Amino acid sequence: MISTGCASAIKNLSALTAYELTKVDLKYAIQDNNHILRKLDDLNNSKSLEGKTVIHASFDIEAMFPSIQKEVGLEQCRLHLDKREDPILSTDCIIDALETTLDNNITEFEGVIYKQKKGTAMGPKNACAYADTAIDKIDRDVMEGTWSHPPLLWARYRDDVYVPWTHGQEMLEEFHLWLNSRMPGIKFTLKASLEGTEFLDTFIYMKAGQLHTKPYSKPCDDHAFLVPTSCHPTHTIKNIPYSTALRIFKLTSEHDEYIQARAQYTSYLVARGYSNSLINQAFDKVETKSRLSYYQQQRHKEDDSSKGRLIPLVTDFNPGLPNIGRILNSHKHILRLDLELCKVIDPDGIFTSFRGTKTLHEILIHSKLPPVEEPAVEDPGHASPDTAEDSDSGGCFPCAKKCDLCKNFLKPSTTIGSFHTNQVFSIKGRLDCDTKNVVYIVNDNICKLSYIGCTSDSLKVRFRNHKSHIKTQRRTCELSCHFIDNEILHNLDRTTTKLFTSTLSKDINVSIIEQVDVGNFEQCAQDRLSICKQRENFWQNQLKTLKHFGGMNVREER
Repeated sequence: MISTGCASAIKNLSALTAYELTKVDLKYAIQDNNHILRKLDDLNNSKSLEGKTVIHASFDIEAMFPSIQKEVGLEQCRLHLDKREDPILSTDCIIDALETTLDNNITEFEGVIYKQKKGTAMGPKNACAYADTAIDKIDRDVMEGTWSHPPLLWARYRDDVYVPWTHGQEMLEEFHLWLNSRMPGIKFTLKASLEGTEFLDTFIYMKAGQLHTKPYSKPCDDHAFLVPTSCHPTHTIKNIPYSTALRIFKLTSEHDEYIQARAQYTSYLVARGYSNSLINQAFDKVETKSRLSYYQQQRHKEDDSSKGRLIPLVTDFNPGLPNIGRILNSHKHILRLDLELCKVIDPDGIFTSFRGTKTLHEILIHSKLPPVEEPAVEDPGHASPDTAEDSDSGGCFPCAKKCDLCKNFLKPSTTIGSFHTNQVFSIKGRLDCDTKNVVYIVNDNICKLSYIGCTSDSLKVRFRNHKSHIKTQRRTCELSCHFIDNEILHNLDRTTTKLFTSTLSKDINVSIIEQVDVGNFEQCAQDRLSICKQRENFWQNQLKTLKHFGGMNVREER
């Protein structure tokens, strides 16, 4: 497997090449919705479509990222990188870095390592810029190459292309075949209609010699906007109707369609709990400006070098907090008292920023599944028998007589862990099967589940009961119930005691976690067990063996 250091280096190379490739001029690539709206306006203003029948053609590149051959992609990247003015890094340097990232697309799934040999993965930072640069060859072939009837507009965003075709259906089919011969491995699918077609989140259609747009959403879209009762800052909740209204107003070119879309999206927002007054306020606000002003290209203001950098004060959002921004602004004058400090920190550049707090789902559900088959997981938290046996420190060890438990089921170790957490704990004291008042763990190596129990007697006696109840299928505890409910996974031979021991020992192992200090209750078994139950509860939470963590224990003793 690739080392952590190498993986980090490849990520850095990916970021570097992405930064350089984003500076490349791709004339026919669409950047966003605003860009396609400007393109359509330019085409309408040219009056090139008047009196013509327009077929709205939508092309899609099949599996674009993995289908780009490395030789073609690198050649196109080199061609564009050579056109840079005053480059900081040489083209050869960037191409070498790009090739390194393409040759090391490595991932892991269910314990198996995979290396992508064809195309590029979709995850690296340079993937989109690399793919766009490679496909630019086709863009230029269409608009500037040998095709005899270039379209009036070739608008490509990643693997989606919109073309208002004016040369007839037969010529369109010929154009489709020609497209599929432009680059090895790159194939286009075609969908054409006289009514219109969707592109990004717009629907483009023709009316009175002009191309028009209106919002488009897939039939499966349930419009699940953030509910206003969510634990988010007030400005975030207010911005949901505003951003929705802005999108609808900007994408809808006809007034009648806008009125209809406004009513439709108002109903979506109301269904999510937003008030009509807040929604209408948002739509009224966006309507105060012209539609064109929202998507026309803005001139970038020159950076003011005299202005200090922005410094966010980041904190978790909580609705119970006071207005931190107001408090911060009311005390900025303290910073201005120190002129030297103001040279380093601009008080006007300090602002509050909130990060979302963890949801209940994020707290309870682990983001990573336990590994499937690794030695460390099969015996979680255990040292090797030889290491444990020779250790002078605490640990769990077999008895001198090598009883049935120690011979077949006990796992000697100086540390303890479970299948449900990466935490490993040291075992205190030298413990064996004759030690009384203990908490122990049983690991099911087939189902990758752990169970924690306790006993005021010795583990030898307690495990003998477990073994008997599993064999006779008595539902006395979570462990025996698990084996009864999962007979298919645990193929135990119950014909003889020897065969049963042999088959069961392949499925489970057991270790002692600790000996419980029972204090003055040395002679009372019930009181000793009660104290052991408290420690059992503690370890079930520490090693996360309770059912809601994914473990086997279904109760939490208190």
